Order: sequence, then C-alpha cells, then structure tokens
Amino acid sequence: MKRKLTLVLVGLAILFLGGLFLGTEARSHSLWLETESAKVPANQPLKINVGFNEGFEGVDILEEGIPNISAPIILGPDGEFTARSAGGKNYEYVTEKPLRAGSYLGFTEYKPFVMGHGDTPKNKYFMTNKFVFNVGGSVSSDLVTKPQARSALEIVPLTNPATLKAGGSLKVQVLFEGKPLPKATVLGDFRGFNPAGSWGLAKAFYCNTDKNGEVDFLPVRDGLWILKVRYAVPNQDKSEAAETVYLSNLTFFVGG
Repeated sequence: MKRKLTLVLVGLAILFLGGLFLGTEARSHSLWLETESAKVPANQPLKINVGFNEGFEGVDILEEGIPNISAPIILGPDGEFTARSAGGKNYEYVTEKPLRAGSYLGFTEYKPFVMGHGDTPKNKYFMTNKFVFNVGGSVSSDLVTKPQARSALEIVPLTNPATLKAGGSLKVQVLFEGKPLPKATVLGDFRGFNPAGSWGLAKAFYCNTDKNGEVDFLPVRDGLWILKVRYAVPNQDKSEAAETVYLSNLTFFVGG
C-alpha cells in the first residue's frame, strides 16, 4: 500500500509542477454525470445531474451551455431511455419511470466544437462522459464492464466500482475505436480536490496505460471520482482543424 500511495503522490507532484505539457484540456472544463449520493433507491424515478465546470466542483451550467450538452441517456436492465429536464435548475434531470434494482450506465456528450488557444492551431473536440451507478444496492458487472462504443474514445472499468474503497484498486481499460490504447495518460480527481479557480492543475491520480490499454486506478479517498483521458488524431485536411481531439471521462463513487 505504501508503494501505491507513493506512486500516486509522485504523479500528483509531476502534474502540479509540469501541468503545461499535458495540454490545455487537462486543466480546463470537465463534463460529467452524478447522482446526489452513491446509494440510489430502487422503484422510484432517478434524479441525475449534469456537471460542466472548471475542474470537478459542484454542478452548475451556464444557460448558454445547455443547448450543447445532450440530455442523459440511461442504459440498464430494462434497456435504454433518455432523462428529461426536471424543470428546476438547468443541470437537473429525471427519468420518466422508476428504476428497478440493478447496475446502470449514464451517458452525455458535449456538441463537437472547434477551438484554438492564442496563436496555436485550432482543433476539433469531442467530449463525452460515462457514469457508473447502482440502484437499490444491487451490483452486477455484465453491463458496466462491457464497451459501449458510444464514443471513439472510452474508459471501461473491468470490474464494477461499487465495491471499491479508498486504498483499493480498480483496473480500467482505455479503448479507441474498440481497440486498446497503450501509453494513454489517465488523470483522476475526487470531488473537492481542486478548489474553484485552480484550473485543475494538480491531479489526485495520474498513470499511463500499459500495452493492453489498462491501468490500475488507486483511489486515495472515498467519494465521487472522475477519470479523464485525451487522444488526438492529426487531420489530413487541416482547413478546419489541425487535430481531432477526443476527451473521454468516467465518473463513479468510491466507498459507496
């Protein structure tokens, strides 16, 4: 355990001191889904929030950001359906029907956009999030651990994180177009780690995938976590953008 913690802390220090080499997206806005707590009761409609903010702080979305973010899609034991606006704050959604006990995935994405920074070439970005949650205390891995191919870049937990606690480990695999992606940098934050205005320069977890696209995630504390990965593909036609950049996030609770 001491060796694992040392690796995480070394990675954190590297990211804090050398964050510039990781690319602007690594310390800018994040997109994620979350429930109010890790324990989601069964047989009632699901309340789910969409987060889009600097770092990984509390949910809050500017009004102009709403048209660019898709309503959450829920995939579970009863198939696939889309959550609707709850009619309250602009980040609040709810399912039309109650959810029975089981393991679920939530998906959302930000509308593709082209952006540049200063004098650097513009890139085209695809940003997606996948959220793992369990309803009614029922935990399974059949759905959670399978690739969903809803985005070109995807982080797949190889076991259900429901039983994961601080000090443990969770193996995840990064896939690009369905194939393992080696040497991909996986970054992680827990809620409250980066204060507002910090631009997420430091990270609570940092590791590169192995030849199988896999990495052992080592949480240093319980709570809501986000894992992030970035992959850029040079464009042959650079008239619109120099690169196509894929940003994929995975959120889940640790110690729930």
